[in-house]
Formats: sequence, C-alpha cells, structure tokens
Amino acid sequence: MSQNSSINNASSTTKISNNIPVSYNAYNEDINTTTDKINVSFNILFGKGKDSLLFSNERELKEFTKNYEVETIENDDSKCYYVVADEGPFVIRIDNLDIYSRYNNNCEYALGFALDFEEPEYLEQKNYTPFNIDRDGVMWSIPVKKPYEHTSNYEKTFYQNAKAKYQWTTSSAKIMGEEIAEDEKEIGIEKTSESSGLMYLTFMVLQKEKEVTQEISRGSNMRSGGVSRSITRSILDNSVAARVGYGHSASSSSVTSTFNYANYTTRVVIPVRFRISKDSAVTHMNCSHTLKGAEINMERKKFLAAPFIP
Repeated sequence: MSQNSSINNASSTTKISNNIPVSYNAYNEDINTTTDKINVSFNILFGKGKDSLLFSNERELKEFTKNYEVETIENDDSKCYYVVADEGPFVIRIDNLDIYSRYNNNCEYALGFALDFEEPEYLEQKNYTPFNIDRDGVMWSIPVKKPYEHTSNYEKTFYQNAKAKYQWTTSSAKIMGEEIAEDEKEIGIEKTSESSGLMYLTFMVLQKEKEVTQEISRGSNMRSGGVSRSITRSILDNSVAARVGYGHSASSSSVTSTFNYANYTTRVVIPVRFRISKDSAVTHMNCSHTLKGAEINMERKKFLAAPFIP
C-alpha cells in the first residue's frame, strides 16, 4: 500500500495498546515453493529514554522510564501506527521474539533490526544496507533464545543502531509552513511536512548453522498508508505533531554478527509516526534530521560560555 493512500474512516478500527505486535511468514512464496514456513513473531515497545550527555552507562541508557502508548488504525488490508511520546530520547524494545521453521532444525535464527528516519530502499532482499540513504550505524542481529535461556531487557532494548554515533530522539514539530532559520538548518532542524515524525523500522530473518559458535551484534514490506483523514479524536486532543531524528552522541557495545541472510525470506519495513504528548515537558534537546546536522550540533557543544563570577 503506498504511503500516499489513506485508510477509509468508515471501515477502519482503532486500538490503543503499549506495543506493536508483528507476526508473519518470512518465506517469499513467489520464489520459494516449499511447504515449509519461517514463522516470525515479536512485539515492538517504545519507551522514554535518557540523555546520553547526562548518562554514559549503557545499561542506564537502555532503561525504560515510561512505556509509550501505541495507537493502531487498521482496516481489512492495512495498518498504521502512531506513538505518543514525550520530547527527548526514546528507546525501542523487541520483546517475545520467536522465529520458527517447521522442517529445518539445523539452523539457529536471529532478527535483523535497524531504524531510519527516511524511507530505506534496497536493491535485493539479501541487502542489509539501503542504497538511497546514509544510515547511522548498521543493522542489529538479535538471536532467538531457547526456551530455557533467559533474555534480559538489556539485551533486547536499543537507543541507536549497532555501531551508530547518535541516540534516537524526538521533539515537537515546527508549525506547518514555518521557514527554518539558517542556524537551525545547519544542525538539521526539519521543516515540517507530511513526512515529519515518521521513522522506518526494518526487519530481516537471519540464520546460521547450529554448530557455529554464537557471536552476534547486540548489547554486550509491511507498509502502511497515510492516514491524515482517519486520525482519531484522542490523537488530536492529546498530542501534537512531532519530528524525529538524531540526538546527542552515544555508543553501544556490539560484536560482529555470525548470522547471515536467510535465503528466500522477505524483508519487512514498518513505518511508525511519532507525536508529542501535550503533557510533555519541553526539553530543547537537539533533534537533527540529518547526520551532518547532528555532528555540527555536537561540535557546538564543545564551546560553552564561561560562568559569571561576581
């Protein structure tokens, strides 16, 4: 379904929850005629993060201090998602992950995950990196644990892509039609448009032979239509338009993945639109829509005014 299409009010339903449930068969049935299926399921949770200028410990940066509500609007063949957040950094948790093949017991599976602030395009299903945008960092590889293995929230919570430079953040959007000042343009402040507040979550199925020693990148096209004509009253009453982008410098521990693309599987890209709660405090934290803007912002923070001494 194209981004410019819309969900009809008369046939759409709305649900408010604290996550986005995802479930699908990853095999591309157009090119793979096997009766096997790779069943993928997980939940996506969004939460209030912490400023990396104030918290340098990775465990602290991954802690949820508030779980954001997700409003899902759907009809018979499409869905779209709004997340109502506070201004400032946000984190994403991938919960209840399961990837299961009915007939192939020789492989271990992992979920590839990356976030972009522009719609990513890929040349082939096996490509991890989009060709049309510069991604901050690389895709995470999240292994599926065995039922008896414990998975901590630390291992499945993320505030940036693997090997990225900046944490994810959100802020109130500028007024529609308002021009951006030159100094704001330099640090990547976004002029408000119909794409403001959108981010794209990419998921891929990865696998490896079971005898390979596990060593992964971790912490130590489901398409949705535009829905401007089907926004619910709760969204309009309780939130304002948002913009999303790169905040302050941050880093995450990761190692090179030993998982590879699972043949004949399809990639899923889920667009999610953020909005800012009307109850949110104003943070004045930088939210750069471009990597260059985030870099310039961090350079500026190196030079501060000396405090007044009477």
